[in-house]
Amino acid sequence: MIVKPTTSWALLHAFAIVFILINLFTGLRIATLSRPWLLELSALLPQGALHWLHIAGACGLSATAMAYTIYRFNQRPQRTTKTKETTATTEKTETLSDKYHRGLTWLAYPLVILSLLTGWLQFIDSALSVVDIHFYAALGFLLYLLLHAGGYFIQYGWPALKRAFIPKVTGSKPSWIIVLPAIAGLLLWYGIGYQPSNDLPVKRIPLTTLMAIDGITDEPEWNDAQEITILTRGGANFLNGETPVSIKVLENGAEAFFNISWQDTSKSLEHLPLVKTKQGWQVKQDGFNQFDETAYYEDKLAIMLADQCDSGGGGTAHLGPKPLANQPANFHGKGYHYSDDGKIRDVWHWKAVRTNNMHLADDNFFGSPVRSRAGDRRYSAGYIADGKESGAYVMNWQWYKPEVIVPKRLPKHDELIAPYQMDHQAEHLQWVISWFDYTPYLAENDHYPIGTVMPSVMYRSNRFEGDRAHVRAHGQWKDGTWTLELARPLKTQSQHDVILQTGTCLWVSAFDHSQVAHTRHQQAIRLLFEGEHD
Repeated sequence: MIVKPTTSWALLHAFAIVFILINLFTGLRIATLSRPWLLELSALLPQGALHWLHIAGACGLSATAMAYTIYRFNQRPQRTTKTKETTATTEKTETLSDKYHRGLTWLAYPLVILSLLTGWLQFIDSALSVVDIHFYAALGFLLYLLLHAGGYFIQYGWPALKRAFIPKVTGSKPSWIIVLPAIAGLLLWYGIGYQPSNDLPVKRIPLTTLMAIDGITDEPEWNDAQEITILTRGGANFLNGETPVSIKVLENGAEAFFNISWQDTSKSLEHLPLVKTKQGWQVKQDGFNQFDETAYYEDKLAIMLADQCDSGGGGTAHLGPKPLANQPANFHGKGYHYSDDGKIRDVWHWKAVRTNNMHLADDNFFGSPVRSRAGDRRYSAGYIADGKESGAYVMNWQWYKPEVIVPKRLPKHDELIAPYQMDHQAEHLQWVISWFDYTPYLAENDHYPIGTVMPSVMYRSNRFEGDRAHVRAHGQWKDGTWTLELARPLKTQSQHDVILQTGTCLWVSAFDHSQVAHTRHQQAIRLLFEGEHD
C-alpha cells in the first residue's frame, strides 16, 4: 500500500537527505585526518575548507529534526482518531516493502539523535570521549542509506530518485512547520558565530618580575594565573588519540608568558635516526616517505594564533590530497594549511629535539599558498617559516632516499655516538649533534659496523637569530607529562606575527612522536588581558 505523503513531510524529507549527505561526505573527509584507512575513499570525497560546511550541515539537520518532531506531534491526533476498521484495512493492505521501509525508519531516528548529540559535544570540546561513537553513527547512516535507498531503487529503479525529492503529495500547501528548519538553522548558525566558548583571562604581572623559561613552573606567579584545560583529539599514538592540554598565560605589558602541559606517556626524542645496514646508511622510518612519520619522530607542540576564531584551524585547514588545483598534491593525502583571506596565522612550533636545546620554538606562519618550485621534495602550501639572520638545524644526509643515504658528516670520535648504541630510550640522550664535532663524510672513514645508530639532527649554530627566533621556549618531561614554557613580545613589529592582546584566538596541537598526525580541538581559546575586557 502506498500512502501519499503531505507536502510538509516531503519537504522535511528532502531537507534531511541534503543535510545528511553534506554531513556524511564532509565528515568522512575530516575523519581521514585520524583514520588514514579512509583515504581509500578519497576519490569520492570533497576537498578544501570543509569544516564550515560540516557545521552548516549540522545546523540544518538539527533544525530539520526539531521541525520533524513538531510535525509528528501535530499529526498524532489524526492517527489516534482512526477507526479500528480503517486500521485493520491499512494493516491488511500493507505490503512487505512497506513494512521493510517502516522498520528502517525506526533505525534512522536513533542514528540522527546519536549523530547530532555526539557531534555537538565534539564541537563544544566536551571532555566526554565521543569521537568513535560519532564515527560509528556515520557508518550506520551509510548502511541505512544503502538499505533504504537501495531498497527503493530495486523496487522502482531510477524513478525512485525523483520520488525522493519530488514525491506525489496530498495537500497543496506546506504547513507553517516547514519554515522552522530555515529559521532555526539560521538562528543556530548565527548563534554559533564561530565565537569561542573558551575564554582565558591573562593576568598582569609587574614588568620587573623574573620569569625563567626553563619548563619548570616554580615561579609563584603561576599559582595566581587562571588555567583552562582542553581535551584535544585525533592524534596518532596518544591513548584513544586524545590528550588534555592545560594552558596558563601571564603578561607584563611587554611580553606574554605561556605555561602549557599535556599528557604523553613517553618522552620521544629518537628523531629519524640513521642506522648502518649491509647496503649502507639508512633512515629509520615508518611513514616519512609520505611525510607522515608516526614511529621515529620527536614529540612536538604547535600553537596557532589569529585575530579571528574561525573553525577549521582558523580557516586554514584545506583537506584532501589536492585542495589546490594548480599546485602539487600532498603525499599523505590529508591536506594543506594556508589562508585564503590575505591574513596570516601565527604558528609557534616547539620540537623536543630540533628546537628545545635552542631554548626556542620555531616561529612560523600560515599565509597564502606559495608556488611550488622545481626540485622541492615537499610542497608546504601556506606553511612558511619566518625569516632568520642565522642559525639552523639540518638533517645528516646529503639527499634523502628511502633505501640508502649518504651522511653529510661522521663523528670525529667514536665516543660521540657510543651512548646511542645502548638504550635508545635513555632519558639522557639528546638525539641532536653538533656540526663542528663531526667531519665531512668520506667513504674511507666509514668504518662503522652494521647496526650502528647515529642521530640525524645536526646544529650548525646554537640557535636562530632574527624574526624566526621571537618565541623563547623550553620543555621538560616528567612522569608522563610535558611541561612547556614560552615567552614572546606582545608586539614584534613583524608582518608574520600576530599581536598578543584581548581577542587574540589560540589553538594548540600535540604530537606524540608523529610528523603531522596531531591532536586538535574545535573551539578557539580567546585571550582576555586583565583590564582590557572590563
